[in-house]
Amino acid sequence: MISVQRLNWRQWSTLAPTWERVHSMCTDATFFLSREWTDCWLAVFGESLNPDVLTFVEDGEAVGCCLLVWRTVWVRGIPLRQVYLNCSGEDAADSTCIEYNALLSLPGYGKGVANALASFLKSRPWDELMLPGAVEQEAIRVLADALGRYEVSEVPARYVAFTALREKHGDYLSSLGSKTRYHIRRSQRSFEELGGACKVELAQNVEEATGMLRQLARLHHTRWEARAGAGCFDSVRFTRFHTMLIEQHFNRVMLFRVQAGEKIVGLLYCFLSEGWVYYYQSGFCYSLDKRSSPGLLTLYYAITACLAREEIKGFDFMAGDTEYKRSLTGDSDHKPLRWFIVRKRTARVVLYLLLRWLKRKYVKATEKSRQQVQRPGGSEPGEDVSVSTGEAV
Repeated sequence: MISVQRLNWRQWSTLAPTWERVHSMCTDATFFLSREWTDCWLAVFGESLNPDVLTFVEDGEAVGCCLLVWRTVWVRGIPLRQVYLNCSGEDAADSTCIEYNALLSLPGYGKGVANALASFLKSRPWDELMLPGAVEQEAIRVLADALGRYEVSEVPARYVAFTALREKHGDYLSSLGSKTRYHIRRSQRSFEELGGACKVELAQNVEEATGMLRQLARLHHTRWEARAGAGCFDSVRFTRFHTMLIEQHFNRVMLFRVQAGEKIVGLLYCFLSEGWVYYYQSGFCYSLDKRSSPGLLTLYYAITACLAREEIKGFDFMAGDTEYKRSLTGDSDHKPLRWFIVRKRTARVVLYLLLRWLKRKYVKATEKSRQQVQRPGGSEPGEDVSVSTGEAV
């Protein structure tokens, strides 16, 4: 029988060695669940989010562990009580956007830990359980199934596996489609005409890495400012978290800078775990030549630099099925990540679902009405007849 022990995040130091042991033995463990990531995350977000640290114990031995973040979020005027699994639940502006999330457990204990967590949650008040960025894991499915109805969104995480590439020919550029090769070569020529020969640099120490992160943040901010929005580095907490991660765990990060002569083309901020490089954030220079593709060129140089290192197994683009990720990977080179929302049948949830249903019905009726008044032959040139609900499931 698996029991659940609940500790406050301030007691993390006593549990951290156990977490590290379970993580090292869990087949679904990732860097985003590691002690290093969790240490920094709790140092930055623990005070404001006050998460619980759970351990799952059988016969005196810890066989699993997780974090739970409890918070109330107002959605359409309804105070929904949400629970988040592991390092998640921050305000949107501060979010570290966890991916490759999972329920940590020793081999053979996944279902038992999932059922124990489900029993723990059933005895407590909440409306929605959020399981963001989850890997394809039996324990996550068992947990969701045990707690009621849920919605799930699936997003592919694309990657470049180096083993297969090295076995074929080892030339990354020739493995890409003709259109992508053309854009990379054209961008390279354009930047070299403006600044000089292109080269890629990898941060060699903490000082270089934090300097590159600041450069990346400035480019990222400039891009978002042009879109009249706020970038992630506008968040003090987000920036503090990643600065701390670099300073305390430099061996787990990789920062690349691609330059044309002395002019910066772009920078990438990545993580290194189990031989894989995970592409997390970027900043590109769009002011030198608006016809070029600095992002495509920067990623090409970084992937090529990784490929040259035999100890690196591949380059993971993480979640997102955007065109540039598809152009830089093979058609079948992706795996699913899932975002679950599990809902209890509470009065708040029933009211929320009712309001959502009414809104969707209204939007559908409005769209149908607009389509009926269009002239034969379609809409006027330039007219946008689409209607967005503004809601992500």
